[in-house]
Amino acid sequence: MGFTSAWAITAHTAPGSHVDEVCAGGADPAFHVLDDVWDGQNEETGFFSIHRKEYAVSSLFHALGPARAALLPGWSGTFLLTPEQVAESLTAVERAFALAPEDRAAAEARDWLSYDAGEESVLDGPPRVWRTAADRGLGLCGVSVHLS
Repeated sequence: MGFTSAWAITAHTAPGSHVDEVCAGGADPAFHVLDDVWDGQNEETGFFSIHRKEYAVSSLFHALGPARAALLPGWSGTFLLTPEQVAESLTAVERAFALAPEDRAAAEARDWLSYDAGEESVLDGPPRVWRTAADRGLGLCGVSVHLS
């Protein structure tokens, strides 16, 4: 039996007290990140990368390389940022993903994930969602989850 690795980044407007408690260090026993944070999100404000037996965050970091990956906030693809933190981190995120054509080709070659036609890659989705959240004054949540 295999497992699925899911990495999602989504902008949120009304996190509710359960997310506030998680941020303060005490998780509500009823809190479920896949339901409570992402419920009702759409493709415009969210990015989801789901792969069986693959790690989207690891592939992203490998594709970008250590110097660019170090510009991204959070820990191994997991973060919960206020609107202010999203705005403050946008410049570093944009720098991480600002790839010259030859660097972009090399990063795509290092990204080992398979994508369906029209599916957004780990090199495209995260900066798009970050810009959207910053433009709208929203917070941002990113979580890497393993399901078995």
